[in-house]
Parts: sequence; C-alpha cells; structure tokens
Amino acid sequence: MLSLRGFAPPSYRRLLSSELDAIRQIEFDPSRADRFIGPIGDILTSVKRNPASSLIAIEASEGLIGFYVVHPDRRDGACWWLGWLAIDRRQEGGGYGRSALLAAMARLRGVEGCRRIRLLVAPENSRALHLYNRFGFHIVGRNVATDELVLEFDLPVPFQAADLAEFILAAVAAKARRVFRHRRLRSTVGPHAAWIIGVERGPPVPQKRRQAGRTSRPAYRQADQRALRRA
Repeated sequence: MLSLRGFAPPSYRRLLSSELDAIRQIEFDPSRADRFIGPIGDILTSVKRNPASSLIAIEASEGLIGFYVVHPDRRDGACWWLGWLAIDRRQEGGGYGRSALLAAMARLRGVEGCRRIRLLVAPENSRALHLYNRFGFHIVGRNVATDELVLEFDLPVPFQAADLAEFILAAVAAKARRVFRHRRLRSTVGPHAAWIIGVERGPPVPQKRRQAGRTSRPAYRQADQRALRRA
C-alpha cells in the first residue's frame, strides 16, 4: 500500500503545563538521543522553570510525533533560541524535520522584536548540520560547556507601514526638488521673473516684433528713454 506519510503537513501547537509529560511517549534512537537530545526529564524541568519557554508539539495523523522548544535570550531581546527539535524515530525520513524547522522559523518571525534565531548542534551531527545550513543558519561560535556549535539565522527586518510612508514622502520630496531645478533653469521668462533680472541663464529674451522690420524694445528701456526726454 502506498504510504502518504510526509505529504500531509503536520500541525503545531503549544503544549499546556498539564500536557508536557506527553512527550515521554515519543521514541528516539538511543544512540542519538543521549548525545543530541538529552534526558526528557531535563527538558521538561527547563521548560517548567522558564515561563517564557514554549514547548511546541508536532502532530500528524499518527498523533504526537515530535516537539521543539523556543525561548528568548535573557541577555538579548532581539535573539530567540530554538532547542530540542526532535522527531520520533518511527517517523524519520518523512520530511517532518524540515517542515518543523520551517514552522519554528515562521513562528519566531512573528515575534515582535525578534531579529535572530540561534540553536545548538553537536559537530558530529552531520544530518542536522546539513539541514540547518540548507536553511541559512551559519556558525557564530561554540558552547564550551557542551562542546556544541552555536548556529544563527538572521531574520529580515519587516517593512512596516511607517517605513512605507516615510519612503513615499522622501520620493515625493526628491521629485519636487528635480522639478523645481528644471523650472528654475528655464530658457524663457515666466510670470515669476521680472524683466530687469530675466532668468538665470542669460539676459531677457526680446519681445515679438510690433511692426514689420522693427523690433520693440523691452518696457524698462522705453521707460528709461522717456525719462531722459523729460530731463
């Protein structure tokens, strides 16, 4: 019979304090769990002691198939940690790990102020390293206490409505400056310019001929001639 495992996306929900012990039913490969996950009791104790931690259940048609934990960095409000991403060994290979990682990143992307996601991974866990590198995580350090690598993913800065309004205003202002410069350097005199000063590119432009073979002089020169005759 054709298996449809991995084609139907799993669902995710935060477990309540009264539901946390449900993750004890998940089966892990003993050879990998001791090094890469650790005792389930220690995970539950850590989550219960930290109210800001969230243990997210990964559920499929088979029921609970895995979990992961997210919590903010106590020293840096812009950084959140993703920990203990684990899938039941009976469900490995179905794409649930990739789907869960995407879901966790999307969840943290929606957290206000979150700009970076960090996690710990053992250097010899090549399968996990390949997955994290594929999704854009990069090494930023090493945890000396556990001899694990610290990986980080930089979230893009969201484009807020205020940023959009500021961008539009700046574009309009730049356009207005270009138009003003263009008009200020016109080659003809407009209503804003006096004949005596003309335009910035040169002297006043002669008026149209009033009679054939005769060019009328600008108004200010005619006024000067009349003033001389009266004198």
